[in-house]
Formats: sequence, C-alpha cells, structure tokens
Amino acid sequence: MNFLSFLRDDLRAGLALTPDDYRAKHSRWLLEQQRPEGGFANRRGGADLYYTAFALRGISALGALKPDVAARAGAFLKTLLQVPAVERTRQPHGCFSDAVMAVSWWDSLFLCEEVAGPILSESERTAAIAETGARLDLLRRDDGGWGKGDADAAGSLYHSFLAVCAYLRMDRAVPDAEKASALLKVLSVPGGGFLENRFSKRPGTNGCAAALGLSMIVGYEFDAEKQISFLTDMVSPEGGFYATPAAPIADLLSTYTGLFSLKLLGVVDPLRVAKGLGYARTLETPGGYTGFALETVVDCEYTFYGLGVESIAHQVAAQLAQ
Repeated sequence: MNFLSFLRDDLRAGLALTPDDYRAKHSRWLLEQQRPEGGFANRRGGADLYYTAFALRGISALGALKPDVAARAGAFLKTLLQVPAVERTRQPHGCFSDAVMAVSWWDSLFLCEEVAGPILSESERTAAIAETGARLDLLRRDDGGWGKGDADAAGSLYHSFLAVCAYLRMDRAVPDAEKASALLKVLSVPGGGFLENRFSKRPGTNGCAAALGLSMIVGYEFDAEKQISFLTDMVSPEGGFYATPAAPIADLLSTYTGLFSLKLLGVVDPLRVAKGLGYARTLETPGGYTGFALETVVDCEYTFYGLGVESIAHQVAAQLAQ
C-alpha cells in the first residue's frame, strides 16, 4: 500500500467535517508561510524542504492547495535539483541526503503535481529517481533497515519507514522488502512497542507508529494487543500522549501518532479521542499550532499534527452520530 496516500486521504476525510472557519484560519496561516522562492518557512523563517512538506500536506488536506501555490512550491523543489549532486546527497539538508529529506522532496512533488500538473520532465524525473535510489542504497544497513546517515551502523526504524515511503512516492518497488520485516522483528519489544534501533533502551510512541506503518507496507505481522496496551499506557493525564515512558510531558506529535496508530489497530475510544482533542486545542493558536506546553513557536510541522488530531476527532464524532 502507498501509506502516504492513505494518510492524505484519511486527513482529508476528517478535515472535510470541520467548520469552515477552522479550515480557513489554518489554511490562511499555512499559506502565509510560503516564501518568495516557493518553499515554506522553517522555525527561523527561511524556506526549508522539511517544513515545505508538512505545509503542503496540511494545505492539501484542508482542500486549499491551489495550482498557483503548487506551481511556486514546485519551482522551489526544482531549484534544489540545481545544487550539485554531491551536495544534494552529502549535505545535512540536501534534498536526497537521507530518508527524511528524500521523502519530503518526493511527497512535496507528488502533492504539487496533483493540482498543478507535471513539474518535472521525464528526463528530470528519471535522473531524480536514480539519484535517490543510489543514495538510499548507500544508507541500507546489514540489519535490513536504513541508517540516519553514513556514520550510523544500525538501521533506524523511523528512517526505514520513510525510505520505504520514498520508494512508493517514486512509484518504485521497495528493494528487499523482506529485510525490512526482519528489522521489525528485531526491534519489536516483547511487552509492546518498538525500539528506534538496536542500541535503543526503550520503545516510544512515534517509533511504534512508524513500525505499524512499515508493517502495513511490507506485510509484517505483529501482536496487535501488545501494541494497543503499550500505546494506551502512553496517554498522559491531560489527554495527550508521551513520546516515551520517561518523557516529562505530552507533545502534539506523539498525540497524533498515538491516536492514529490506535485507529489503525481498530481501537477508537471516543473518550480517549475527546481528551486528546482537548489537549491539542490547548496548543492551537489563531493560526497554526505549537508542539507542547510552554512552547511559543508555531510551525508547519506541529500544525500538521494538530490538524491530524482534529481530523480523527471529527471522524469519530461523525461515526457516533450515525
């Protein structure tokens, strides 16, 4: 399955049920983050590929991604291809330097082309696919996963999930998908949850979410009850989710991934969702979301997670009303 398309459709379904003024204020804020060069602002205000991907996902899910916005963002993506190839694949923020950057670039391109039409020529697309594949090949590790960078000896669960999503966004088969299943088996914790890599000490909410997504793609079979138990134990008193058992406070990323993971597992507790929504709304601003208590910076990434919680809550409310 193409997990990013599945995620996009799920977000759209729930956000379509939200009030018009909710969609309008967050669409307006996200659109205001587009910089003159076409990319969207990071936390320091400059155009940034990573934040561009989250902005486009949010705007698309809100039904506000128009051809002119997509065309400008597409032009930004093309400028990243004009950087020398060695810099694109070796620099920390190059568009194919790691799985995070690669999937950010390809998912952004997909969303832009969805409304603006083809942005790359066939030769450009072929070259970008080859370059991305070559870079991801270099990051593949003996344990079946993909490393965060060249110096990492072990596969990262999060980066492996994103690498697989990048292949699917390129419309390419995942190479040696069975090796990714082997990684999931190694990183699965007997009591529930998954480790980020073989050197990690404890599982986390977001690692569990990445593992569930990767499992859906490669066909790995896991013990659903253990994952449900782990995730429900990560709920904080205020309704958000902790990132790890040792986290001092909940955060919006973990709250969205926790609720979405339970939804994937078929566990939709209306009270838990309502409490999660209540927590998310404490982080909502007149435009966009912050990420956790005492945080003051609103950004495109956390806004995406806030939209995700609102989407799930409205889907659950609609089901209860039937």
